[in-house]
Amino acid sequence: MQTSFRSLALLLAALTLPAAATAGPLSLDEAIHRALTDNPELRAADDQARAAAARATSAKGALLPQVGVRYMVRRSDNPLDAFADKLNTRSVDPATDFTAPALNNPDPSTIHATQLSIELPLYTGGRLTAGIREAGAYAESARLAYERHREATAYRALSAYRAAQAAAQGLAIASDAVEAARGHADTTARLVRQGRIVVSDRITADLNLAAMESAREQAASRLRLAMDDLKLVMGMPADAPIELPAWQSPAPADLPANSADSEQQALDNRKDLQAQAAYLKASHAKITAARAAFQPQVGVVAADSWYDNNAALDNRSQSIMGVVNMNIFNGGRDWYGLSAAQRDTDEAEQRLESMRQGIRNEVRAALSRLTEARARMQIAANSVDKAREAVRLIDQRYGEGRTILIDLLMAERVLVEARNEELTAGLNQELAAAQLRLAQGTLPLPGDAPAAR
Repeated sequence: MQTSFRSLALLLAALTLPAAATAGPLSLDEAIHRALTDNPELRAADDQARAAAARATSAKGALLPQVGVRYMVRRSDNPLDAFADKLNTRSVDPATDFTAPALNNPDPSTIHATQLSIELPLYTGGRLTAGIREAGAYAESARLAYERHREATAYRALSAYRAAQAAAQGLAIASDAVEAARGHADTTARLVRQGRIVVSDRITADLNLAAMESAREQAASRLRLAMDDLKLVMGMPADAPIELPAWQSPAPADLPANSADSEQQALDNRKDLQAQAAYLKASHAKITAARAAFQPQVGVVAADSWYDNNAALDNRSQSIMGVVNMNIFNGGRDWYGLSAAQRDTDEAEQRLESMRQGIRNEVRAALSRLTEARARMQIAANSVDKAREAVRLIDQRYGEGRTILIDLLMAERVLVEARNEELTAGLNQELAAAQLRLAQGTLPLPGDAPAAR
């Protein structure tokens, strides 16, 4: 028995070791996949789309025969009911049931009635078919809105992921600045003890160290907030551990050759625009359904009925009838209902046109941000190289006693600012490029494109 337990333990260890060995930093595709799977808002949108699809399927059932069964028990001494019960049960006695006392003051009667009916609409003025088109268009609109919600959620995950990576890099930059400032503080303290520099230099170095430590705390806070935002998008608990790969400066992004082509691509691909177009179709179908209220409603009903003084299925009767209904006056409800449907359609048309204009503006704004971020990133990269060289030269001169400490501290602050600007520009380029793809409706989801870094 002990050998069996030992073998089982070794087997479990062998199964878990590969998983542990392959565990590593969370990739961008994994983060997006988790967001698409576990984000509560997206799951709610999915439920909404499924509900709309179910309503569309339900609407089609109105064209099919409606079959129902009805069971009723009644006890009454009402003269009409009592005599009708005798007729339905075929128990009329001509000798006793047609006397005045029997007709006017009958004994209480108990009847069990069971009815199986089939009802089929023949003509509704287009109301049923319009209702089916309306429900189908609403379902299509909800489905497309859900697809757009998926794209937006993927962008949120990408944005939060990149922001968290950048925040971690910002903390690293701040930590480098603290280490450099601490080195200057230690050096000036030693030089003051040796009487080689004035006390004001040591105070300046201490103040610089305090400023760098404060900046590092701010960077650490930004990282915590960025990680919390990433977990929120992915639907993960706030205390769940996450490891991300280190930030890598992106290459300059390619710019579209023609903004007009990008705008047209967005108008062709955007799922939310297609959802609004489907909503407009539903509004037109709603007008047709409202107009049907002014048309006659024709149907046929067939029924089998059983009547007895107990629950037995005896005394069967059959009936079939055609029914024509037409509303003549209902206080203007149908007229106002049609007017409301027409106004709703006008609103949907205006919203569709407004959405087209808004999408064009989104594309242009994303292009502008991408162009700016790309230029800033190139400028910042050159500035970082120059700032590093300036720090090296001034540090050399300070060591030779040919410049003052404040010049060196200022040069190092300029380097920190340049590194942060390069980081910010790189992050802005990443986000602007993703915003452009989102605006165009071409943002790839996991599985749609090669894995991102």
